[in-house]
Amino acid sequence: MDWGDGEGTRPTAGQSRALAAVSGALAHAGPGHVVALVGPLGVGKSTLLAFLARGEPVIEARRAGARVGVRRALGSARPVVYVDGDEGPGLARTVREELDRAGSDAPRVVVTSRRPLLPARSPAGPLTSVPVPPWNDEEIRSHARALGLETGVDLVAGLAGGIPLVAACLARALLSGVPAEAPGAVADRALRELSRRLARERAASRARDVLDSLAVVGHGDEELLGELVEGPRGQGWFSALADLSLVTTTTSGLAVAEPFRTLLDLSYRWRRPVAHQVALTRAAARNRRRLDSARGGARRPLTEHALFLTGHPLLRETLFPPGAEGFGVRRATPRDHDRIGELVRQWAARRGVATARCERLLDGWLTSTADGFHLVCGPDDRPLGMTYTPRITDEALGVIEPLTQQHTTRMLGGGVFTGMAVCEHPGAHAALLRHIVAEGISGGRLVISTPSPQYQDLVQAFGFDYWGDTRHDPYDCGRASKLYHERFTWEGIPAWLDKVAALTSPRQDEPDRRWWTRAVRQALEHLRDDTGLARNPLLAVTLDPTPQGLRSQLVSSIRDLAEHEDPVLSQCGRILRAYYLRGHQEHHAVARQLHLSRATYFRRLDRGLAWLTQHLLSRDEPE
Repeated sequence: MDWGDGEGTRPTAGQSRALAAVSGALAHAGPGHVVALVGPLGVGKSTLLAFLARGEPVIEARRAGARVGVRRALGSARPVVYVDGDEGPGLARTVREELDRAGSDAPRVVVTSRRPLLPARSPAGPLTSVPVPPWNDEEIRSHARALGLETGVDLVAGLAGGIPLVAACLARALLSGVPAEAPGAVADRALRELSRRLARERAASRARDVLDSLAVVGHGDEELLGELVEGPRGQGWFSALADLSLVTTTTSGLAVAEPFRTLLDLSYRWRRPVAHQVALTRAAARNRRRLDSARGGARRPLTEHALFLTGHPLLRETLFPPGAEGFGVRRATPRDHDRIGELVRQWAARRGVATARCERLLDGWLTSTADGFHLVCGPDDRPLGMTYTPRITDEALGVIEPLTQQHTTRMLGGGVFTGMAVCEHPGAHAALLRHIVAEGISGGRLVISTPSPQYQDLVQAFGFDYWGDTRHDPYDCGRASKLYHERFTWEGIPAWLDKVAALTSPRQDEPDRRWWTRAVRQALEHLRDDTGLARNPLLAVTLDPTPQGLRSQLVSSIRDLAEHEDPVLSQCGRILRAYYLRGHQEHHAVARQLHLSRATYFRRLDRGLAWLTQHLLSRDEPE
């Protein structure tokens, strides 16, 4: 028996729990009871179903006549009918309809589904859903090695999101010779096989271009996706996209489920890097406009999305990794205190921190500011990590002083303080960090004290102001803690996000500058063509990332150059204005009109284009 895709004969711990849950449900089920194995594409539902059937026939949705097969099976004397239905739209509904028709003589049914089935009771019997959990990273690594992979195992574990089929596709891509140093190419090769599996869903093949754009921007509504994807989409395209099993519904529109979002994003960035940047920029500009007009709680998801849209690798890897879904953060209660202590002791042992010192700090925090502890939990509500993030009050200042020392008086004025964050699971850790930022925004200020170089790098990427180091090592770990802070007012959040975007924007080197100059020339040549401007990479650096906004900015910049106080630069601007803005005359005619030799004319033209490029990229006047 293969578990997922050739990864051995033994089920994982999570699969064993799912098998036990199905067997338990069947043992107590009456006629017509449906047990649904629910999980994403490639998590191993079909393999579990085959194991449960133990040689009994399994009706496969993708085969012709599947619905007829369901009717015949439900009319037979078989006590349990097994239906692999997650690739056949409506097959699960057919099962329920046929069960209702069979009445009290209906058998029990086990069915697979990529989406949760409606839990409503039918006349035949109830429904029990059993989620099939993803694998942990070590199980994925073992799976990749079993397929023959020796190098790139960590890349597979990082991108697979716990899905064995995804891990197998990534491993085969690496085994085919695609280098691990090109993760976009690895993802692109893996997606070929995954797309064939997804294509069995209705409308999937027609939705690939929209899926790509949705993956790049994280989540989007119908208006945003309509702006990003050119060409007619047909009526009902957004609803058809929402029906795909890879797509989830959020409060801000639709999103592609992980790890598929990350794979699509990496592939798109590798195939079309300029279009990828243009999509991010247009989405960021739109998000910014919404943020400026939003109030209250509506600002939190928009702020979080703005951080995503920076595209910065450190922020992406830390705050939005594959497998970051399904975790929640809640405030700790007294019954959680033992678990908090266990998490801190485990963290201290792994990081070489003095356990006794951590326990003394923890005792003071739990005694005076227990409401400052927050826990990140999985679907079973078991705490996977914790953060000590109390509100800054007079009482809190007394117990956090060992972490702030000579900087304690600067804490006056309220806000939120973070002195510890402990979590080993990447997805849960991401949820915990996003919660800390949200708490800081809610409290109006966030102060962070950390001895960790990794956290210090992250805080600097967030643009926080550096206060200084502590005099003494508060954790007895061999390093002083560094303190950072940032004030958050509703009016100041956009300015803070601008600072983060500036810190995370890549610098342009000289070869890139020449490439951008070509883009400027192409934009000027298509100045009156919205379609041509919509494809131009300059949209990635334009204040208003639309064809109209790009045209307006180009025209305004040329007029500024033509009125420059430097006579040479002014002449460059007049050349650009005469050639590009006034009807596309021939070059020699413009040169004659401005009384310039051919050589001087083209030198001024090139200099004008270079000036315009730097003006658009840096917003500063070039020398």
